[in-house]
Amino acid sequence: MKMAAIATAITTTLVSGSALAAEVYSSDGTSLNIGGRVEFRGDFLGESSGAELEGSMDNKSRFRVNVGGNTQITNELSGFGFYEAEQAVISSGDNDPNTSFTQRYLYAGLSGNFGAVSFGRQDTALVQLSQMSDIGTYTGAQKSFIDAGNEQINNNIVYAGMFAGDALSLKANAILSSQKDQNSYGLSGIYTLPMGLGIGLGYAAGDQWLFAPAAETSQFMGGLNYTVGQFYVAGTYTQGKIKVSTGDVNFTGYEFAGQYKFDRGFVAQAAYGKQQADESPTNSSDEEFNNYVELTGKYYFNSSIQSYLSYKYNMLKDADNSLRLGLRYDF
Repeated sequence: MKMAAIATAITTTLVSGSALAAEVYSSDGTSLNIGGRVEFRGDFLGESSGAELEGSMDNKSRFRVNVGGNTQITNELSGFGFYEAEQAVISSGDNDPNTSFTQRYLYAGLSGNFGAVSFGRQDTALVQLSQMSDIGTYTGAQKSFIDAGNEQINNNIVYAGMFAGDALSLKANAILSSQKDQNSYGLSGIYTLPMGLGIGLGYAAGDQWLFAPAAETSQFMGGLNYTVGQFYVAGTYTQGKIKVSTGDVNFTGYEFAGQYKFDRGFVAQAAYGKQQADESPTNSSDEEFNNYVELTGKYYFNSSIQSYLSYKYNMLKDADNSLRLGLRYDF
């Protein structure tokens, strides 16, 4: 097992927010990369949430920028750091600009033959499982039930390692809160067979302030994906509970997605997502807060710029469908 090469691959995955991130500095074993995206996203027919669109277009455009660095300490140990922020457009008739950036990631770590350990605001261990089916425009809600399984979480310590000749990806995390009774943890693994079939399992649990007083939470997630040639298909399932004073709030989620890459830059995607709870964490009157089919077509002009058209058929009660037009430039 080439552990040094594996540790380098883990560090690259943690640090690179964009596959096109450009190296702007390299000297004496220390390098610095800058990347990001500029993305126009316009929603028509209805808002992506299912709410009625009163005007002609809901502008969901955004700009992201990230900075990542890596430094060689010894032949077997290196350090890294990463920061990413996002600025969104205010979709309003009064033309107000958004002058603030939202912090997405901020972490530093060490990597070596043991894998990589990082500290800061970053994804939990379960996110590598939700990403198996999170390939579309509207996918990705499997991770959003509890903090212990979500992305971009503060006070997060993460371990990542590759084993069995790169076939097994293991991640573990612990969220150490500054507040009483808000610590949590997670563990996940994905094993990919030589035939292209990936099998993932994970569990997260802990306390958080979803309700007052602090609620005890737990979540299980499983996933399968399969890659052959230009075809990719995946499915994830999650279930768990939030224990509150009035009783347990149980939740479940399903997400299935697939894509096919045609020649000359065309990609076709389809997805189905459904997430529900006894009481929604954001609205106690909505048991089912996602139930939709997504159809997306993408065209890559080159590796830096792509366009896409996505249609969301919303099956929630009294919810509108949505049509999204996007143009994205990665750097």
